[in-house]
Amino acid sequence: MVHVDDFVMDTGCDRYARWVLMLFRLPAILRLDFAEYIPKLFCNWKGKRYRVTGASRMGDIWLAESFDRETGYDHRVDLEECDDWGPEP
Repeated sequence: MVHVDDFVMDTGCDRYARWVLMLFRLPAILRLDFAEYIPKLFCNWKGKRYRVTGASRMGDIWLAESFDRETGYDHRVDLEECDDWGPEP
């Protein structure tokens, strides 16, 4: 498993995904304060498109089946299993 913080620090990984995941890793009080400025992030996991709604200190990321969902998750996954990162569903 690749920890989300290691992914963020890897300059060979997708820059947009790294930026948004770095913002997700802000302390909760800052993330709430800047929530309106955090851009949307989407990815494919197991052949299906999901919205990324967060990243945990344990290193996994949170995926929501609904593209409108802003918080919470349906799946917590290893980001290494995801691909096709981007700002659009």
